[in-house]
Amino acid sequence: EGGFGGVLWRRLASRHLRQVRYENKYRSLAKAPRLFDLEAGFRREWLAPSFAAALEAYEASGDTGPLRGMLDEVSPGVYTFEMLSLPCCDALLDEVDAYEASGMPAMRPNSMNNYGLILNEIGLRASLSRLQAAIAPLARAVFPAEGRSLDDHHSFVVSYKPTEDRGLDMHTACSESSSTHRPHRSPSRRVRKLGRLGRHAQRLPRL
Repeated sequence: EGGFGGVLWRRLASRHLRQVRYENKYRSLAKAPRLFDLEAGFRREWLAPSFAAALEAYEASGDTGPLRGMLDEVSPGVYTFEMLSLPCCDALLDEVDAYEASGMPAMRPNSMNNYGLILNEIGLRASLSRLQAAIAPLARAVFPAEGRSLDDHHSFVVSYKPTEDRGLDMHTACSESSSTHRPHRSPSRRVRKLGRLGRHAQRLPRL
């Protein structure tokens, strides 16, 4: 097919093929192969104990009370809770560091960050899709309209340092439900923020 549509399609197809090659190549170099297990996907033990317990209670009874009970509403429509276990945070951060050190092409997550990595682009989409499925009941419970159908995700990490990007200013994310996890190696920083499109939230401090 000719014209702009045909050129665009060929470029997208070429980019996809390149990305598949990168994913397959890096999977053989991965520091934590279990994160890339396409059969198992995201494992329940990688969730924070409080989240795993609330999710199991919901699955057994259909009652969203345990899920709501673990939330802390820090601003109208903005909630925090522990989501990932500390070993999972360590494995994820180690994997990001290993990918950066591999010298393979790194797709940055957006036009606002010069440092960071799209996790879907290094072969983690399947595992993170399972994680999205675990979050779905919680999203439906607190955001019945926006959270009723989570059909895709743009999963990435960003890095802030005094000598690099120092922070992210106020912006609008193109998603019905936006969640932010801090996979820090310190347990006190393992917090996930879940918010609704259009809700006001406080600015985050810069480094």
